[in-house]
Amino acid sequence: MFKKQFKKESIAEYKAAYQNYEETQKQIVTTSENLLNQRLSLKKTIEETLDFVNKIKNKPFDMETDVKEIQIQYKKFENTVLEIEKEVDLALKKNALGAGAGVAVGAGVAALGPSAALAIATTFGTASTGTAISALSGAAATNAALAWLGGGALTAGGGGIAAGSSFLALAGPLGWAIGGGAIATAGILANSKNKKAGNEALEKAKEIRKAIKVLEGTKAEIVKTKEETVYTRERLGILLEVISESVKQYDYDFKVIAQTNSQIITNLGTLVNNMKSASRLLNRSIGAEG
Repeated sequence: MFKKQFKKESIAEYKAAYQNYEETQKQIVTTSENLLNQRLSLKKTIEETLDFVNKIKNKPFDMETDVKEIQIQYKKFENTVLEIEKEVDLALKKNALGAGAGVAVGAGVAALGPSAALAIATTFGTASTGTAISALSGAAATNAALAWLGGGALTAGGGGIAAGSSFLALAGPLGWAIGGGAIATAGILANSKNKKAGNEALEKAKEIRKAIKVLEGTKAEIVKTKEETVYTRERLGILLEVISESVKQYDYDFKVIAQTNSQIITNLGTLVNNMKSASRLLNRSIGAEG
């Protein structure tokens, strides 16, 4: 009787841990999508600021160099978004015409919305392979993101979210993985001997709780990056509004401004430095070193 009760309580503890795990992962996707939305808004502000700075004539060499660096970072993010959007759309169309596991992948991603895959691909530092998802492009980045979201790359016929109860794959772009059979079904445990099943359930619950702590830390980093993105966008927008009017009266000529108004030159330097920070923020990966 005691062992039977031990087994029952252990499986209940395992189920509770697993439900918490799934909910935390859902929150990760939601916060990643929020971050992506703020990055897209920041991208628009950077684009407006680049248009303004490119109007300025006779810029010094160091400013021209900074602008080129900003444009590279800007285009990197823009191209990543465009390529992944294209690949996600293609993947969904292919899977809609497929059968078996392929359909499950398409259905799972469709249920989340294509933005979920894009958010994962632009948010996280490393794929389960150890390769930065943000360093990949096109189908490679999409498959890395969808493998995490759906339990297996599309090209490998992954089961997808709709194929099982797990919301996200176990080995994700966070650089961690829950050990071997950590997400065994309660049914398998229920059919095992009382003591063995109880101990196994407790061990699996312990592994899951460790993974939850990693996810919670990751979520906090995503939220912090989102807040920094909002602040940077607002500051850049204010600087642009203030400086653009003052430069306009000098016909956007840097040499003329330098001869007559040193404060505007200082403000322009501040604007460019903020643009550099903003453009790097677009491509910062959660979990990246440094």
